[in-house]
Amino acid sequence: MSSSPVWVWTPHFSRATAAARLKSNPGIRIIHFDQADPEKMLLLFRRIREDVGDQPVTVFDLARFPDGREWSYVTDGVNRSGANPLRGLGAVMREPFIDVSQLYNVPTGELGLEVVSLGARYDAAEDNPLPDSRGRPVCGYLQDAAILAHTEGLAVNGVLVAESYVPHFDFSQFQ
Repeated sequence: MSSSPVWVWTPHFSRATAAARLKSNPGIRIIHFDQADPEKMLLLFRRIREDVGDQPVTVFDLARFPDGREWSYVTDGVNRSGANPLRGLGAVMREPFIDVSQLYNVPTGELGLEVVSLGARYDAAEDNPLPDSRGRPVCGYLQDAAILAHTEGLAVNGVLVAESYVPHFDFSQFQ
């Protein structure tokens, strides 16, 4: 089994890190989440599970924080994307029902936030966040990636980073 960390970058996070010209650490396995092909991602997460065993994967996404925070762990999420990431995957899923009531792990001693996942609607919410976010941070595809990874038995650490903070983000704390 591999002991190198596995990070999953959502499309929004991948674009932000590319724009900030951040270099990846060769000791980190980075997966770029493809929300357009959930079956491919599910099978990729299955292979990762075989490689890393019980080691958690860390899913990174961009967020808009109402309180101006720079980043946070995630404890729970509300799916407001209008889509179910598991729809149509019955033939390739191991279990017919996936319990996502305890989807995210938060490292001991850390605090996390409940978030609202918007999927593709994240970009449209830039100037007008959805009124039902109720003061929670909004993000893009964090929950989709986390659910698919969890479906394959992977423990998931969810991390949200404010877009303006990405160029200054200290990734070393997740290695």
